[in-house]
Amino acid sequence: MVFPNANMKLLFKNTLYFSVFYLLLYLLDSYFKNNEHLFSYRYFSKTMLSLSLLIFYVVNTHQSNTIKKQLVIAALCCFILGDILFITGNYGHTLHFIVASVLFIIAKVFYSIRFLNNKDFNIVKLVPFLLFCFLYMSIIMYIVYNNLGDLFIPLLLYLFVVMMLMQFAYLRKNEVNPKSFWLVIIGVFISMIADSINILKIFYNTDIAYNKITVMLFYGLSQYLIVLGILNEATEKSAKKL
Repeated sequence: MVFPNANMKLLFKNTLYFSVFYLLLYLLDSYFKNNEHLFSYRYFSKTMLSLSLLIFYVVNTHQSNTIKKQLVIAALCCFILGDILFITGNYGHTLHFIVASVLFIIAKVFYSIRFLNNKDFNIVKLVPFLLFCFLYMSIIMYIVYNNLGDLFIPLLLYLFVVMMLMQFAYLRKNEVNPKSFWLVIIGVFISMIADSINILKIFYNTDIAYNKITVMLFYGLSQYLIVLGILNEATEKSAKKL
């Protein structure tokens, strides 16, 4: 990727500099989100927040597997488009909201495929995790069931994909370096919290957990940690080849 100047290149090459930049973009987007008369500016701030993460990944990845690299890029692109449509959805465009949700599902599927490995795993070790997934989905569906209407199946599908992503992230344990594993698994878990708050806000009609702040905070943080975890996995593998 070609940058117009060295300072911009350093901004995306240096993790500390980028982290500060990413935080500032989040604060700007959060400010716009919580000020109704400035909400339309989120088309800029939210897009920049998501796009900056894509640039950060492309600039720093050393992934030799082209397919895995393309899966991450595709996931981040789906998130960017979904973010834009979610903003439009806040103005009452229901179709845009639905398409945005579909894009988020596709993005999570891309991430799941990216985390998939071909090695055997012990199903017994997965039992506690699967029980947690079942309990989580059951609680969420029980709380919002009466308000779902025709959206019962779509929400069930969305929750299934959320749990699938969590499972594949969990199965990376002992297959990647610990730093990469924990960054990704924490990022995916925080993403699940953001999804839960958002679902309860939409279908339970309640301003739970300061959702105007926490949903965006957890979502932005989860994306950052997942990408950073993937980059650390690639760096670790590249280092071993030298």
